[in-house]
Formats: sequence, structure tokens, C-alpha cells
Amino acid sequence: MAALELMETPFKRLWRGYLVARVFVALLLALAAMAITPAASGQLLSQLALLGVYGISAMLYAALSHKPPLQRRVYAWLPTVGMDLLLISLLEVTKTGTYTLTPMFGLAVLFAGTLGGWLVTLGSCAYITIFLIVESLSFRFSVLEADATQNTVQAGLAGAAYFLVGILVRLLASRVERETLHGLRNAAAANQQEQINALILQNLPDGVLVADQALQVRIANPAAMALLGHPHLPLELAQLPAWRAVVEQVSQTFAQQKPFSQDLALTAPQMAPIGLHVRTWLTHPLPTFGSIGSHDNDPLCLVFLHDLREIEARLRTEKMAAMGRMSAAVAHEIRNPLTAITQANALLDEELTDPGQKRLTYMVEQNAQRLGRIAEDILDIARVHNQIQPGEGDSIALNDTVLQICHDWMSMAPAAHTVALSLKAEDSLVAFDTGHLRQLLYNLLNNGQRYRRDCADSLRVSTHSSLTGTTTLEVWSDGAPIEPTIEKHLFEPFFSSESRSSGLGLYICRELCTRHGAMIRYERQSAALPALAQGNAFIVQFRRAASPAYPQQTDLIHQA
Repeated sequence: MAALELMETPFKRLWRGYLVARVFVALLLALAAMAITPAASGQLLSQLALLGVYGISAMLYAALSHKPPLQRRVYAWLPTVGMDLLLISLLEVTKTGTYTLTPMFGLAVLFAGTLGGWLVTLGSCAYITIFLIVESLSFRFSVLEADATQNTVQAGLAGAAYFLVGILVRLLASRVERETLHGLRNAAAANQQEQINALILQNLPDGVLVADQALQVRIANPAAMALLGHPHLPLELAQLPAWRAVVEQVSQTFAQQKPFSQDLALTAPQMAPIGLHVRTWLTHPLPTFGSIGSHDNDPLCLVFLHDLREIEARLRTEKMAAMGRMSAAVAHEIRNPLTAITQANALLDEELTDPGQKRLTYMVEQNAQRLGRIAEDILDIARVHNQIQPGEGDSIALNDTVLQICHDWMSMAPAAHTVALSLKAEDSLVAFDTGHLRQLLYNLLNNGQRYRRDCADSLRVSTHSSLTGTTTLEVWSDGAPIEPTIEKHLFEPFFSSESRSSGLGLYICRELCTRHGAMIRYERQSAALPALAQGNAFIVQFRRAASPAYPQQTDLIHQA
């Protein structure tokens, strides 16, 4: 029923055209009658009166009719097809002259076959055939006369022709109706599929966008628009400097005609760095249609943008659930007994004089301190997650803060802790907490100190501010390269290449960066000085602060 309702609009247009045509046919027949029939004859008046009644009734029916009748209701077609047949019959009977109006029956058959059903079509053809046969015999005195027989045969042949035309028209109309119904069903299915696809794209957590060869975004779901930072389309990817890596991947996909997948880091001014897993595919144009026009058949690039922060957040949530239980157990089961062991060992060391026994108490003290550091690292994780996230107004002067933190770190062990500074982020304000930055930088410096060589400038700290507004902090040491299998797990909790390390330092660094909208990554690169070999660099990309640094923060730094 729904598909039939969809067919109502084109069927209505044909129906309205048929009703209007009936009025014009009446007018043309009236003009023809006045031109052919003598003006003073009574047949002209009767024909004009008949055509006038027909025309008025046709106009009234066209004005009052809102929709065509059902095909299976034969009686509903009497005011239209039935009246047309009756009019042509009366005009044929009341005519004067040798002309005939019977060919006009063809119009009624065409309309009956196109708009009506099989009963209307066959009924109309049967009426026409009977009328032609009766008319051929009505003015003959004997059916045995040669002229009567010939006219009767002609009338029968004409009726058979009308039957043939009516059946063919009805078959063609039935086929058109079936094809139209099939097309409407396909259109309805396509419309439903389009709505389903739109709903999926609207609610898909991953960003999805479609770009053409001119790098113009044609379609984008809300997740992609949020990542793009633009609320409306159209949009050109080339106009977004932060998306240069995505533009290169899309161009490479078009150039090589194959899909690509890679992890990218997007940075832009006043924007936190975003890690994305980008996948690109090409659509295939229809080869049989060729160029449709307006680039409708050109291939398009489908781009999937998966925010790596969501994956990391899920992993962190799962791991933190386990670490939360572990931290409680460590706090209650290790820290308190460890304090008792340390105190007992100190008392025992005071009473011992033998160097061998003192060496044993020293080993107990060192391992107890190691266990204490592990417990403190685990509790630091809990403290980081329980602290309130800093507001948008928190900002610090990066160079001054890094300088003060490095001096404090070197003062802890002046002989061993040496670091070369290269601070080039002049007047750069970043959104970070001073205490958290101190903890972050201490962890990176201790990590670099553990693997550095004993030479000058083997541990370097540098800051940099680019023209695009990106502010970075880099901690570089000339340690041995990290194996690829270890590099993938650098920032995971409890992962370490050494047995004496808790494996929580770099994990805490990443957690601190995440809380402040920053990003930390590892690179194997050369130092700024050509004489130094390659080393390991940990790079932190900060979010630029939206407001100036608090006066009390800068005052404390300068006073220190």
C-alpha cells in the first residue's frame, strides 16, 4: 500500500491531464461541427447542445475530482470513459454528411487502457464493437445484401482492432506500473539505507570524512567536524596547516590508487596535540557510465580518523583498575612493614663493628630504599589521578620554570647531576601546573641520567617555540638505542628493561601530560652539536596558555 501511495503523484498528473483533455476535445468538436454542419440545420443545434452538456459536465467533474478511481471499480469510470463512449456514439448517430467520428473511439480506448483496469478496457472495446456492428446494420433492410455484409465485416474487423489496441495498451500500462512500482520500492529501500548510513555516521565515535581530488571535504560526520575544528562545510583540507600530514596521505592515496593506514600527530596553535590513526580508501567509479558530468563519477577518498586518545584511555582505565587494587595492597602490606625493617636495620647497624656484617646491613638499607621508592611511585599514580584537573587559566613561563627545576635537580647531586640547557622558547606561556612539570622533568632527567655516558653535554634539556605556535620541551641523552620491541611499551605501567626499575616513571609522565592537554613521545635523533652521536630524546608538546602566567608563579621563579 505504501508503494501504491508513492505512485499516486505521477498517476494523478496523468489523470488531471486526461480530465483537461476532455474539455478541450469538447471545444474542438463544437468548432468542427459549426464548420462542417450547415448553420440552419437542426442537427447542428442538437450536436452543440450535446457538446455543451458534455463540456459542462467535464469541467465540473475535473473541478470536483480529487483523485482517480480504483481500477477494479468499473462503475466509477462511467462518468469519464463511459460518458466519452456515449458522446461519440450520439455524435455519430446525429451527424450529417458522409464523414465518420468512429476513429475517436481510439482516444477512449487509449485512456481506458492506460488509466483503467482490464475490465474497463475490455468493456470499452466490447461496447465499441457492438456499436459499430449495430450501426452497420441499422440502415440496411436486409443483412443478406452485399453492402450490409461488407459493412458488417468491416465493423467486426474494426472492433477486433480496437480489442487488439486496448489489450496492447493495457499490457504496456501494466508493465509500466510494475516497473514504476519496482523503482519506487528500490527508491524507498535506498532512502532507508541512506537514513541508516546517516544515523551510523552521526553516532559513530570515529571521525569519517569524504574528500575529492581537489582536497575538498564533501561529507563529514560530527566526530570528524569536531576534530577538524570547523562547524560547517564545504571545507578544504589544504587550508588547515595542522592537517598537512592527512593531506599528504590523501594525496598519496589518490596518486597510488591503494589504501593507506598510519598513525599521525596533529598540532596547531591554541590546540592540544592530537594523535590519530588515519585510514584512507578510494571509491571506484562506474566504468560503464564514463564521465557523467560535474565530476560525479570521479573517485573519492574515504578517510577514517580514529582518536588514539580513546584507545589509550580505555587501556589506562583497565590497567588503572588493577593498579588501584595493587596500590592499596602495597600501601598496607609493604610500606608499614618496610618502615619497621628499616628502623630495625638502622639499630642493628649501630651495634655492629665487623665490616662484613656492616656490608650486609648496607645491602638491607639499599633494597629497603628501593622498595620504598617503588611504593612511592605507585602512590604517585594514585595522587595524579585523584588531583583536580587544573583550570584553563593556569599558565607558566616555560623557560623560567624549566631553568629553576633543572637547577634544583642538579643541586641534589652536584657532582653527578650535570645538564646542558638550551632554552629558546622566549616568552612562551604553556598550560601546565608547576608541581606537575617538576615531577615530569625530574622523571625524564633521572631516566636520562641512568643511561647517559660520563662525558660533557651527554644530557641536554632544550625548549623551542615554532612559528605555528607549538611549544616543546626536549630531554636528550646519548644512551644506547631502545629496541623496537621495548619502544612500543615505553609508556606502559610496570614495564621496564631493567629488573631494578619499577617501570612507572614514563607512565607517570604520560599521565601528567594527558591531564594538561599535552603530548609526550620518544624519538631517536642526533643532538644539536655535530660532535655528539645519536641519542634518545623525549619530546613534550605543550598546549599554549590562553591567559598570561600568574604573577606569583613568575615572581617565585625569579626569586629562586
